[in-house]
Amino acid sequence: MAAGTCGTQSCSKDTPCCVKGYCNSNAMYCIPLNCEPQNSYSTSSCWDTAHCVKDSVSFGSSNAFAQIADYNGDPSTAAFVSQFEPSNAKIASGELELELVKQSDGKGFGATVINTRAFQYGSVSTVMRSGCQSGGVVSSFIIRNDAIGDEIDFEFVGADKLTVQSNYYWHDQLDYTKMVKSPQVSDTTTNYHTYKIDWTPDKIVWYIDGNAFRTVNRADTWDSSVNAFKYPDSESYVSYSIWDGGSGAQGTSEWAGGAIQWGQGPFIAGVKSIDIDCYYKGNDTTYVPPGGSSSSSSDSADSSDDKESSSKGDDNSELESDSEESDGSSSDHDSADSSSDDKASSDDQDSDAESSDEPSSDEVSESNETSETETSGAGLAVVSLATVFSALVGAHLF
Repeated sequence: MAAGTCGTQSCSKDTPCCVKGYCNSNAMYCIPLNCEPQNSYSTSSCWDTAHCVKDSVSFGSSNAFAQIADYNGDPSTAAFVSQFEPSNAKIASGELELELVKQSDGKGFGATVINTRAFQYGSVSTVMRSGCQSGGVVSSFIIRNDAIGDEIDFEFVGADKLTVQSNYYWHDQLDYTKMVKSPQVSDTTTNYHTYKIDWTPDKIVWYIDGNAFRTVNRADTWDSSVNAFKYPDSESYVSYSIWDGGSGAQGTSEWAGGAIQWGQGPFIAGVKSIDIDCYYKGNDTTYVPPGGSSSSSSDSADSSDDKESSSKGDDNSELESDSEESDGSSSDHDSADSSSDDKASSDDQDSDAESSDEPSSDEVSESNETSETETSGAGLAVVSLATVFSALVGAHLF
């Protein structure tokens, strides 16, 4: 079935996939995270979305990660892929490394790595360390749907190496007062900790090293003004990123800890492993909430690419420039000229979520973790959460 135009052109059968006005046939264009089906050669030109399956990924294994230029669309060959090029992500010393490097303009260019399967409800648990040795550097572990703007996250900032921040967003409504810091742990840049998100249709629970420190109940997110639960519930993608928050808008820079002190580098986040357990045991299918139970209409991840995520472009150089933005700044925090004070105060405000009984790990069903809000879901376009960097970072995609 013929689709629309891609920018000022129409994609051909040989270069069928559209992203940001450009056509190509490689993974960067055809991967469902980025591809725009309505603007491609055919609405079926984009690769199919792979859905959640239970998985334990050790980043020392051969099928754990691939550069997006090498990805063939088969998730069994790579559990995670880089979000854009040039890529500052690689496997080294048995772990996934994401590096933030200084560019000629003095700003940092980071990396985003995203799961090749979409996820809606379940549990994700990762062993990692942040790369935030200096103020201004931000590392993230996120579940996000870029197309819809749902997100659940862990974010690390160089201004505070002893805690990690938790937050969630609904339809890209950036409310930083909902941010809650974890209890203090050993230095997150030099020590590996286990970070876990349990996500079910009813609640979200954040853990560090097996200890739950925050719970958000869906029932507490009702907003009568919009007649909806402002609770992330769309199919998403799990991703990791590192980016330059110090060169962002004032609110973002203050939150991240100011300008990056490049002499304190290198800035490399390291990920050893991730365990993903799907809430819906549907054998590579997506769970669809019962009618009326979804806070947002079940907009599927498939409508995706239009997300601002930046790693799209066509010639890889165009994609690169887009991704630079995503890497370099988190538009989330930028757009909300919320200051670090706003963010700090959010800790106290987590009472709404944290005050709800915090279930123990055992109490939380395996079904509650999936990283859906971080990225786009079944056809979602995440670029940047999706990333995804520009989207993740830019839209808070990262």
